[in-house]
Amino acid sequence: MSEAVVLGGRYQLEGQIGKGGMGQVYLAVDTRLERKVAVKVLPQAPDQDPEGVTRFMREARLAATLQHPGITVVHDIDVDNNVLYLVMELLNGRDLQKLLEERPGGLRLDQAVDLAVQITDALGAAHAQGIVHRDLKPANVMVVEGGRAKLCDFGIAKHLSSATGLTGSGVLGTPVYMAPEQFLGKGIDARTDVYLLGGMFHEMFCGQPPFPIDEGLEALVQGHLKYQPKGPKAHNGALPQEIDRLVLDMLAKDPAQRPADAAEVIRRLKAVNVAAAPAVPERHVPNISAGNAQAALAVLGGSLPPAPAPSAASPAEEYEQLNKRAARYCHEGRYADAVTAAEQAAQGRAALLGPEHPDTLSSRNILASALYLAGRAQEAEGVARTVAQGRARVFGQENPKTLRSWLLLAKILYTLGRASEALPVAQGVARDRSRIFGPENAETQEARNTEGWSLHALGRHPEALNVAYESATARGRLLGNEHPDTLETRLLLGLTNQAVGQFPRAHAIATALKLDCTKVLGAGHPLTTRAEALCQALNTPSPAPHVPHPMASPHPMAAPHPMAAPGWPAQPAHPPVPYYG
Repeated sequence: MSEAVVLGGRYQLEGQIGKGGMGQVYLAVDTRLERKVAVKVLPQAPDQDPEGVTRFMREARLAATLQHPGITVVHDIDVDNNVLYLVMELLNGRDLQKLLEERPGGLRLDQAVDLAVQITDALGAAHAQGIVHRDLKPANVMVVEGGRAKLCDFGIAKHLSSATGLTGSGVLGTPVYMAPEQFLGKGIDARTDVYLLGGMFHEMFCGQPPFPIDEGLEALVQGHLKYQPKGPKAHNGALPQEIDRLVLDMLAKDPAQRPADAAEVIRRLKAVNVAAAPAVPERHVPNISAGNAQAALAVLGGSLPPAPAPSAASPAEEYEQLNKRAARYCHEGRYADAVTAAEQAAQGRAALLGPEHPDTLSSRNILASALYLAGRAQEAEGVARTVAQGRARVFGQENPKTLRSWLLLAKILYTLGRASEALPVAQGVARDRSRIFGPENAETQEARNTEGWSLHALGRHPEALNVAYESATARGRLLGNEHPDTLETRLLLGLTNQAVGQFPRAHAIATALKLDCTKVLGAGHPLTTRAEALCQALNTPSPAPHVPHPMASPHPMAAPHPMAAPGWPAQPAHPPVPYYG
């Protein structure tokens, strides 16, 4: 949005001071009250019809009624010429994410406990009013002068799920911290926020999120759904045991096993004897992309009081922080920023460690993912192929990291309209993952999904139909029938039924899919739109078989309720072709 714009005839924009998946933030002047404010311009949701806008504004205004010193004051919310915006108090400080980027080993124990108590207290006040945040993360916490923590962005997370697709799959939230019930599309309540807090606390106390973030979304999702985190003490041995136990309790898979409410979390935090914990030297990593941060600080009006002089970080530590930042940007939908950070990390690590060091390959893998997600598939192809071949040499062909890189290449090739090249790679990954990890494994089914879409694009519809049926059924059991990944395969199942002339079955799938997509993703989501188009095509008096075309989006989308098996013999699938050399 151009500067010098006046929103609502009142708020004069002066300059952009921040951006991200949550929208763009501008410094502005409230010309009526003659004061500086922050204006957040929200992404326009595809389904932003008048009723949806009204509903969102009602929810956001409810959140704006929260009166607590730890919650950012919202002055106004309105729509101007189809631009939805929030007007907030202008805060003098930095967000918690920037602080954590500068302290890779975690915050000082006393500072971390103090901020954790403040954040939890503010969240408890919201919960007392029946408001669940749903997207808690360090970037949504501002730390202002004096060390006061302020929670931001209440009431807009639900809107943003349809506006941005923050996770790349349509699931609401930021995958680095999301609770299992969010990934599974189940009901959420205050205990969901407790899980999100647990992920934030994990990073505050040791510098690491609960699960690795640099191996792609599917691996991160499986961490949250299936695996017990090591806990912050595994990364910071000086932490008191009580902190480690609290964080692990907050990260319980079952909401019933988490602390019951914010009050219990605060009680346990305050019981920690901070003074008795051994001091750990701080490590400081300069903000390598300091230009943006300095610009933001100049507008926001300063920074926090200086911390005690930390020890300097090594180049390896600086590149590790860049690598983590690039991965986080990918998960937050900030793909252009992810490309920049990953390029810097990959180049630095290649010079420092060599082109096929595992850390260099990790950065290059993130770079390939970021390029692909940013719509730059042609550039991503060469990087992804190099990483897959390098990982095969370093780790072996059947290593999970190697298989993830080959699958990324298959997706890129499919997106480029080269399904004949994508198919053997996807088949190879699906075959190897099924043998090693089993057929009902999320990443196995991700490969099967790509295999099915490739078969469909090549006109091998009976084979594609069998793959779609098996994958939709498996994903339904693994993730639930309304999970976006399952919805994706349900679309493929509907299209392949249409392609082989099974119109009644295709119509039933498309009708159920349209309803579920509208409920879960919103009326304007690309997957919902494709389900609607399939319904319309099947509603004609003489529906024609579907003619496939390469997906325009890097995320093929769909999936159905488990259906009866196809009623005709399956064509034998061609033998999987080995990976490319």
